[in-house]
Amino acid sequence: MMKIILTILLFIFTLLGVSGQTPVTDLYGFSLGQYRETATNEFGKPIEQGKFKDGYEYEVFLLNPDSSLYLVIEYAANHTDVIWSIQISGSNATKDIGFKGLRLGADKKEVERVIGKPEAKENIGEYGENWNYEKANYSIEISKSGKLSSAKIKNNFLDNKPDVKKLPKFENIISIMSSSNNAEIASILAPGVEIYYKDKTWFLGKSIKNEINTDYSKVFQTIREISDGLNQINTSDINSYEENMRLAMGQNPKHVVKIKTGHKIKEIVFDYINGQYLIWEINAK
Repeated sequence: MMKIILTILLFIFTLLGVSGQTPVTDLYGFSLGQYRETATNEFGKPIEQGKFKDGYEYEVFLLNPDSSLYLVIEYAANHTDVIWSIQISGSNATKDIGFKGLRLGADKKEVERVIGKPEAKENIGEYGENWNYEKANYSIEISKSGKLSSAKIKNNFLDNKPDVKKLPKFENIISIMSSSNNAEIASILAPGVEIYYKDKTWFLGKSIKNEINTDYSKVFQTIREISDGLNQINTSDINSYEENMRLAMGQNPKHVVKIKTGHKIKEIVFDYINGQYLIWEINAK
């Protein structure tokens, strides 16, 4: 009996350790996969920018005039128009950086309690240590004084194979699309979502956090407008409604909802991102 109890406890502690290392897709209000211009729309021109030998590009944004907080964003060599990684660094502990409830300046013991022990630690000289979490998509830096000084997330999700069991139900999606709550709508949108309507393209032009608070790009307003009447669509009528897949070289298959007649929305396209189907495109007339 004692062996069984110890085995169960070990299993629970293992789950707790792994749960602390779940992927993080948002940092300082921005999401991986948002368009490159979102950072400049938010903060203005970067104070520094360049390219690494592997073709990846980066931009540095100063968030506080006293240099106590700055943001580094990287763009993959094959997709330099979207955010591949986000890193927040500095010593300013007053701002919420949006990383697992931790603030810069948190003691390393508190950091380890929240996100667990890293798989590897690297000495980075005057900056202290880099803690790498290989089972997740982030790394952190601990200063020589033992404080959290940086957090970085990157788009290297290990398992992003579409799971058809997670395909969204149409009635659930249209209910959220007409919601008055911006955050609720944002929860079903891909960071790089595009809406085509009235010969214009809408997309999230600033940080997700800013968009939720202000609807700067009018994405949420537009979605509510074009969603009116979707609940009247008869999904059992093959002449007006259809679901299928869109295939493209080098991309995950996308799930497509086609509305053939009876509504201004003609297509809602979903992409599988970090374990869930999110709205990638909406085509309306």
